[in-house]
Amino acid sequence: MKSGSFLIPAIIILLAAGSCSKGGSGGKPQFTLTSIDKTTIGANDSLVAHFKFTNGTSVQNGYFVSILDRLNQAPASDPVVDTLVNPIPDLEGANKGEFRYSLPHSSLFQSTSLGQNDTVLMKFFVLSSGGVHSDTITSEKLIILK
Repeated sequence: MKSGSFLIPAIIILLAAGSCSKGGSGGKPQFTLTSIDKTTIGANDSLVAHFKFTNGTSVQNGYFVSILDRLNQAPASDPVVDTLVNPIPDLEGANKGEFRYSLPHSSLFQSTSLGQNDTVLMKFFVLSSGGVHSDTITSEKLIILK
C-alpha cells in the first residue's frame, strides 16, 4: 500500500488542529520509541510498544496517533481504520515519563486476497491541543500472523 494514502487522514487532523488557537502549546512534544515487545504478532498476541516523552505539558488534551502502513497489500478496504487517533489522558502535570501502547491482533490484521500474513510498519506521532506535532517515529517491520 502506498504510505501516502495513510497520511491523508493525518494531514486532515493536523489542519483541523492547526486552525484552533495555538495558545498554551508549550513547545514541540518529544517522544521516543524505546521498544516493541514482539515483531511477530500471533492471533492471541498484541502489539505492545513502549515510549518515553518529554515536554508532556504541551500534549495535555492532545492526541497520540498511530498509522499502520501495510506493505504487502493493495489499499486497505477502509484506510481510515488504519489511522488510530487516541486522546492523551491527563498527565497530572508530568513533564516527562513513559507510557505503553497496546493494540490487539484483531486491530492489526486485515485479511489479504492471497491469504498471507500481513507485513506492516507502524508510524507514531503526538499532536498537542495547540496543533503542534512531534516528529514521526516509524517502527521496524512487523509481521501480523493470519
